[in-house]
Amino acid sequence: MKHVTVATRGSALAVGQAEPMVRFLEAKGYEVSWRKFSTSGDQWLQGPLDKQVGGGFFTKELEEAMALGQADLLIHSLKDVSLERPAGIVPACIPLREDPADWLVLRADAPEDLVIGTSAVRRERVLSQLFPRARFTWIRGNVQTRLQRVRDGLLRDAPLHGTLLAAAGLKRLGLDLSGLTVRPLTPVELPSAPGQGALLAEARADRPDLIEALADLHDPMTARCVRLERQVLAGIGGGCQQPLGALATPQADGTLLLQAAYAPEGEVLRAEARGTDDQDLLTRVLRGIGLS
Repeated sequence: MKHVTVATRGSALAVGQAEPMVRFLEAKGYEVSWRKFSTSGDQWLQGPLDKQVGGGFFTKELEEAMALGQADLLIHSLKDVSLERPAGIVPACIPLREDPADWLVLRADAPEDLVIGTSAVRRERVLSQLFPRARFTWIRGNVQTRLQRVRDGLLRDAPLHGTLLAAAGLKRLGLDLSGLTVRPLTPVELPSAPGQGALLAEARADRPDLIEALADLHDPMTARCVRLERQVLAGIGGGCQQPLGALATPQADGTLLLQAAYAPEGEVLRAEARGTDDQDLLTRVLRGIGLS
């Protein structure tokens, strides 16, 4: 029996979204062991991540474990993965994507003058246009912690009426949202973070058997869409903390729709393009958000 050590973050969401892939490998005859990490992004609770220097906040510890031979397969939320990948790590599969949308989760008694908790500059700057009377404040912690803060109505001894969460995480966790109001946000209102809702499994370069074993889970259309979104991110200089939303979605007529919103200080630049040529879509959207 072949053995594989799978590394993930230790949160309930990270483990839960990795479990179907682990069960798939076990059905293929693999003996699986886990390594669960508390990453620097999980540990930093003193402010928004964009105030920190560097990157790989949610992946660095996993990548280091693989470099030391302590892991064979990494399973990430793709939106957390840096554009530049370490040597010795190769993509294994990108499964079918879950809902990439953002949801605004509010207390039922939320006033019009909302106080919304988020640590994503993208969400704050873009939604400031949609909710001009709202005030934004930073919030950290896992999904369950943030929902409890909303239920309590308090954050750092100040009022809190809602928070922004990825629909994919809420659906994967199957959390009880009773008593709360959920406002799904459309891609026109708030394009998702590049890669949001998608997973990425990465294998050690000397484990081609894992790539072969996971081939049936790979979804080519999801891979195409997230690759295009990450190319938009690369076009503005990369970094998962960039104030950028980019979402590619397949259309019924065989085309792709690429939507983006880039929010540098003081403005929100939006663009969309539809077609079949990915390079053309990328060029048109980058031009639309002020980049050539």
